[in-house]
Amino acid sequence: MAAEVSVDPALEQPIDDHPAGVYRLAYVVAFAALSASVPYLTPGLERFQVWAPGDPIPFAGLIELWPTPRAGSSIGGAIGASTVSGQSDEALLSEAPLPSPLQNVQVSRAQEPPTTEVSILKLSPSEYEGLTQDIEDPDGVMRHFYGALHKVHAQEPGALARLSFYGTSTNGADRVTHVLREQFNRAFGDGGKGWIPIAPGWQYQVHQDVSWSHRSWRTSVVNRGTEQNGRYGLGGVLARNAGIGSRASFGTADADGELNRSVSRFILFYQAYPEGGSLVATVEGREPRTLSTAASEVEDRTLEIPVPGGSHTLKIGVDEGRLKLYGVVMEGDGPGVVVDGLMLIGAFTRVLLNFDSDHIAEQVRQRGSDLLVFWMGANDAVSTSVPYERDEYVRRYATILERFRRARADLSCIVMSVLDKGVRNHGRIRTRDRVPDLVDAQREAARTAGCAFFNTYEAIGGAGTMRRWYRHQPRLVTADLGHLTAPGSRIVGTLFYKALVKGYGDWLAENP
Repeated sequence: MAAEVSVDPALEQPIDDHPAGVYRLAYVVAFAALSASVPYLTPGLERFQVWAPGDPIPFAGLIELWPTPRAGSSIGGAIGASTVSGQSDEALLSEAPLPSPLQNVQVSRAQEPPTTEVSILKLSPSEYEGLTQDIEDPDGVMRHFYGALHKVHAQEPGALARLSFYGTSTNGADRVTHVLREQFNRAFGDGGKGWIPIAPGWQYQVHQDVSWSHRSWRTSVVNRGTEQNGRYGLGGVLARNAGIGSRASFGTADADGELNRSVSRFILFYQAYPEGGSLVATVEGREPRTLSTAASEVEDRTLEIPVPGGSHTLKIGVDEGRLKLYGVVMEGDGPGVVVDGLMLIGAFTRVLLNFDSDHIAEQVRQRGSDLLVFWMGANDAVSTSVPYERDEYVRRYATILERFRRARADLSCIVMSVLDKGVRNHGRIRTRDRVPDLVDAQREAARTAGCAFFNTYEAIGGAGTMRRWYRHQPRLVTADLGHLTAPGSRIVGTLFYKALVKGYGDWLAENP
């Protein structure tokens, strides 16, 4: 017989559908919701809002259906000749949250009915349309570049205008410089790809508009300052062969597009030194050329390899010994514009002091640059580990600019300011505190060194731009609120191009 089990009468009571614990949880949730709503209902407390339309959903990042790409993993994709994300350039610019275009854009006299031989050079008003910032050039330092551009515009045989563009990871995929290359090619003519390092100095350094391969090179970059003699070449990347099997090739573009479809000369930049080895340079259909890099003392040299205009590939191999190579330039016969993309990924502005002063001036001379562009400061703007002191920053940057300008007295130079840089604060995106002061410091450094200045920060909208650009569709800035997407790069590149051409148009009007 089964034993009788006694039951506590309390256990026979009906179960309460809403125990006290549930009520307490409901009170907590209601109080939290009420507290969170206060910043939305009270003027002046907007910065305490935990979420705004267009911002990521809180905690959504804790669960991912697909892995987030590593930083830089998607960079380098070719940008269409006239569209990005299915939008034309005009549509992208017109829909982007940009400042109102300048009202003082003037049509130069070059657009009036021809009255002199020079006046046949016309600039379409569309080249300026949508301009949001003029170039600040009180000393007229841009005149040399404008003069070189004028020769291209006038279709003088062999004329090339060379623009060498230094930037950090914001241009690490050659995107902004690709846009400049494309725009100048459309309006003035394709001068060729320009500079390519022997091998990338950083994992995510990418070059567009070229067929480029490399194998078994050890690179040393100017960021680290490890070369005692300060010789890193124009692009800040010195390549040493890892052995006899090191290879590199540089060819005309094999992707869709109109850029760098033809090359007329390759120019190899290298370091000659007492223990230098020898290399073999080969262009298809031509006899290989062996070059010794041995010299009694260290010096920078170039080797020019002319080819019939057309599609070609230069291959660099090791013959024997150790090589120290900087890069290769690809140019056409002209007339046209050449844009060198010189990426220094992860660099603070001060690392440009790691270049030996005489070396970098000689590299600029050998390259024949007409305009140096400096788009530095992105890492200075966001760093929390490296101190920023305005006066010291101005002094260092001005010193850097003066060193580069030693290349030749009439060299044009321009400083592009940093973009807006965003930071999330209580779920809101705001401009980093350091950015406006850094922009002013960069303007001061440019004026001290006698360079022109382009206020990129104001050109794209100033304070709050990263919030607007992150919410825009297509998104114009990445989730780190500092790096540009492909559409964002196209906007920045186009605005800078328009400013350069507007400056050229003004120069034409003043020098008929």
